[in-house]
Amino acid sequence: MEDNRFASVGAIILRGNDVLLVRHTYGGAAGQLLNPSGYIKHGEMPLEGLKREILEETGVEIDPLGLLAVRCSIEDWWLVFLAEYVSGEVRSDNHENSEAFFISCDEALCRKDLTDATRTLIKLAKGKKIMVINDDYSLIPSSDGRVMFTYNSNKNGSL
Repeated sequence: MEDNRFASVGAIILRGNDVLLVRHTYGGAAGQLLNPSGYIKHGEMPLEGLKREILEETGVEIDPLGLLAVRCSIEDWWLVFLAEYVSGEVRSDNHENSEAFFISCDEALCRKDLTDATRTLIKLAKGKKIMVINDDYSLIPSSDGRVMFTYNSNKNGSL
């Protein structure tokens, strides 16, 4: 499957009070720290693409908790999730990023080499206000695998 170059996914990945960051190697963010992200492939659902991208770029397996933010432009859409670290040895892919590591959220927010977008996302993640998969909607028969995210204070409160 090929990347679609329109829909991308990313995550703020927490391990306790630490966040996973990567140092980007290309484009406008080259040399800066940001949250791992990437394009989903044609026919791939966002959560599947997210898990694949994070594993490819950092060697880490995650558990997505919910949708944190959405950025839309004429060129592309970016869905950003809040996720928890599950397992894996953190490593750089030495292609899209030159390093990958966990750092405390508070220390990350003080870094001058952190992108503004990632700074905003970490602040949102600290509030843990996310949209989760609406289980009632998921039960509706659908041939296209639709998923709806809604705010649910019961699930949010358990983070």
